[in-house]
Amino acid sequence: MTHHRGLVVGVLTLLAIASAIVAQAPAIAQETTAPAPVGSVGIRLLEAPVSLQDDPRALAYIIDNLPPGTTITRRIEVSNSSTEEQPITLYPAAASISGGEDGFEVAEGRTANELSTWMSITPTDIVLAPQSAAEAVVTIAVPPDAPEGEQYGVVWAQTAGAPTGTGIQNVSRVGIRAYLSVGPGNGPPADLSIDGITAARSDQGVPQIVTAVTNTGGRAIDPSGTVSLSGGPGGVSTAPVQGSGGSIAPGQSGSVTFALDPALPSGPWQASVTVTSGLLNKTSDAELTFPDQGSASTTSTESGGIPVWVWIAVAAVVIAIAAGTLVAARRRKTE
Repeated sequence: MTHHRGLVVGVLTLLAIASAIVAQAPAIAQETTAPAPVGSVGIRLLEAPVSLQDDPRALAYIIDNLPPGTTITRRIEVSNSSTEEQPITLYPAAASISGGEDGFEVAEGRTANELSTWMSITPTDIVLAPQSAAEAVVTIAVPPDAPEGEQYGVVWAQTAGAPTGTGIQNVSRVGIRAYLSVGPGNGPPADLSIDGITAARSDQGVPQIVTAVTNTGGRAIDPSGTVSLSGGPGGVSTAPVQGSGGSIAPGQSGSVTFALDPALPSGPWQASVTVTSGLLNKTSDAELTFPDQGSASTTSTESGGIPVWVWIAVAAVVIAIAAGTLVAARRRKTE
């Protein structure tokens, strides 16, 4: 590994194009007459900086903050677990983060953005025998005049079958996400807030908890989490249930959804939700009841705060005291 300044981390993320779609072929459905080979092509990072080995995201993505004019490299491995020889092409391409379900959106084909133009891969073409693997090196050279801010991309490993007589080609690809922040120092820290917890039911009637999350920091986040329910009907509790959400860019909002047991009683319940992204960890508690259908908002508070219901109770007491004082004053005037 070579790095002139800064550290880069990487994580394996498989962003597969389904075999029923021709990736990057405009409006042409993919058709194959031969059976698909058993197994698949994979891609993974082979190294991560020591300083970030405790961060789970450091095992998932190429992440770093680099000053302009910095060049770094990262070793990756491409593998072929199929039963056939596979010619593989390696290339970088653009990605972005939006408000969609996954959040992290890959561009079509070899669409470029600033980050992808700074990236190169050596070698660009590999032929792998069945059950074999090979290494490649990803280089990111940030130009001296690069603008500050975070950018997103993907390192792709693509396979393509021979075109059929009608010109239709079977194309698939897997990739590693890249999140690169350009700026001096270590860059702005990551942070998030839990903005609300909603009890809902899916169209199939399955109880769900949807937790609203806002990225309040300076780095993209990939939130996931757990929810535990207690104090339910008859005093019952549930085991922790895992949930996940899509990538959220700085300043944007998203959600983490937890699907629960269809037989779960409607409530009321005391819910404790924990949302994590890398080393970030935030917890919020709420009292909720699942509606017969649709969704119902609930009150919640992050750990360390005061629940909304406490403020409501305090306000009610203050109003009652004020009303009592006013009545007593009127009685004294009439005596």
